Amino acid sequence: MSNDDGLVDEFEKLENLKKEIELKEQELRLKLIELAKQKNTFVLFGKNKKCSITEYVKVIYPENKDFLIKIIKEKGLYQELSHLNYPRLSSRIAKNELDVDIINLVKKQKEFKLALKDI
Repeated sequence: MSNDDGLVDEFEKLENLKKEIELKEQELRLKLIELAKQKNTFVLFGKNKKCSITEYVKVIYPENKDFLIKIIKEKGLYQELSHLNYPRLSSRIAKNELDVDIINLVKKQKEFKLALKDI
């Protein structure tokens, strides 16, 4: 095993720092929401910025969506509510599994994904 000039270690450090920042950000979000509720306001002010807090309804779908899709189809809403699955389409385009007329409508470029794993 080589050290690879410390790049892997530096990348690991940044990944860990990112996780810490995300946790801290979530803690601050919860505190800001609670403070806004206590003050009965939707806007909080800092020295240089203001923070708007907007409540919205988050819809959480069941893991198994088969019954939901069945009902939507029965109600005649499937065509209106369904959409193109871009990840699946992208995968098939990348593998050249679709008609050339479809493939020619898009651009393809190589990207890199990095993942850290324990040794």
